[in-house]
Amino acid sequence: MMENYILELKNITKVFPGVKALDNVNFNLKKGEVHALVGENGAGKSTLIKILTGVYQPNEGSIFVDSKKVSLLNPQEAFTHGINVVHQERNLIPTFTVAENIMIEQYCKKMTSTINQKKINQDAQKYIDLVGLDLEPTKNVEELSAGKQQLVEIAKALSSDAKIILLDEPTASVSIKEREGLLDLIRNLRNKGVTFIFVSHKLEEVFNIADTVTVLRDGKNVKGEGTNGIHVPVKDLTRNQLITMMVGRTEEFRAFEDRDFSDKEVILEAKMLRSVDSPKPKSFKLYKGELLGWYGLVGAGRTEFARTLIGYDPPIEGEEFVNGKKTVVKNIKQMQSKHKLYYLSENRKEEGLFLDHSIKINISSSILNKIKNRLGMLNFKKEQVVANKFKEELDIKTPSINQVVNNLSGGNQQKVSIAKGLSAEPDILIIDEPTVGIDVKTKAEIHRLMRNLTNEGKSIICITSDMQEIIQIADRIVVFKAGKIKGELKNTKVYGEMSKRIMKLIMD
Repeated sequence: MMENYILELKNITKVFPGVKALDNVNFNLKKGEVHALVGENGAGKSTLIKILTGVYQPNEGSIFVDSKKVSLLNPQEAFTHGINVVHQERNLIPTFTVAENIMIEQYCKKMTSTINQKKINQDAQKYIDLVGLDLEPTKNVEELSAGKQQLVEIAKALSSDAKIILLDEPTASVSIKEREGLLDLIRNLRNKGVTFIFVSHKLEEVFNIADTVTVLRDGKNVKGEGTNGIHVPVKDLTRNQLITMMVGRTEEFRAFEDRDFSDKEVILEAKMLRSVDSPKPKSFKLYKGELLGWYGLVGAGRTEFARTLIGYDPPIEGEEFVNGKKTVVKNIKQMQSKHKLYYLSENRKEEGLFLDHSIKINISSSILNKIKNRLGMLNFKKEQVVANKFKEELDIKTPSINQVVNNLSGGNQQKVSIAKGLSAEPDILIIDEPTVGIDVKTKAEIHRLMRNLTNEGKSIICITSDMQEIIQIADRIVVFKAGKIKGELKNTKVYGEMSKRIMKLIMD
């Protein structure tokens, strides 16, 4: 064992009923480096992270911290050994102040003594300054943007004197500006000796920030191209080499062919529509069989407008038309059942799925009225048939439709969310950030699925902050900024041209 390893996971194997999630995996981490852990959904990254943080224990293998063998039997033991994780989902208390969130773990150890609010603020200020946050320690966390909340999470980890900070998809829900600021912070902290494990599906970030990369595929380590090593310096890899390690093949930018819908019927239209949460009037058209892209930076107001259309936040002014007929939008149930308009939330874990229930229950939950028998009882055979149908059609990787959704990879959870929506047989789908936190292979599968659905006559609005994605798949692109529609573009699928036109609308 090399002495300069701050962490070593050696021959780690983890078996779940019917599945070997990790098979003899090794992972070494040097002090003061940013080490990327990558792989497609289901490759074993989440399982390895949970072993590292004490959530799971391996069936075989050993863990060493500072060359000493340790047993991480629970998250507190991992924390004691200096391992702290910043999750993709926020782990902050929204009604607490910035200082209280940063220092909570330290002061929970001192519950027998009186809490001094002034001292909490003073102690937290050091870490607020360290991560470059320009705000008062007394500010409530719920008032902060997603990017600033992420910085508070890192400050909280630093306050614990963590030796190792694990960043799980840290830029998944932040704006471009906040992302750059976050990556700059990671560089600065690395230069001060802080060690990071960086988990991301955004390969441009891996090449931007990481020193070393380790790839998992099918629960096993993958050797770097042209080398026997499994921990490969990023500078020695190209993007295509890394993708080949992850999925066994290279990825190319392949845009879908052009389609023209100008002579097709308009299936959904808004005229100067606005609501309480989307107060600026907006107008657009969606054609039958079209894949319409809504592009904008985080906070541009796309999700709020989508929720106006579906009746979550009903309009207070303007007009909405479905199939050419003016519609009085009342609520979500009305828009789903009567007008066959279905929204798939970007927040699949909190709004889209029942994580503690099975795939079968999740998929069938949208159509309970359709699978009841004459006595009003659930027809379990119909439920099984529907769930198996979408498992096969969407290639949901699972040993059984009775598998609990929380045990699936992020990509397979997204497929379950889409299946849940499709089971309701909608004519119009609004899919919000369909591929956030999803690997390149699964992303391509979801893109093909959306395209196939439009070929079958369904109409889709795809909301995304991924410019390459929107140019690759959309027929037209509607650009949002600060709650307004800035313009509409026919998509030529030429990335250089379209990216300039989109950014011109955003920057004007």
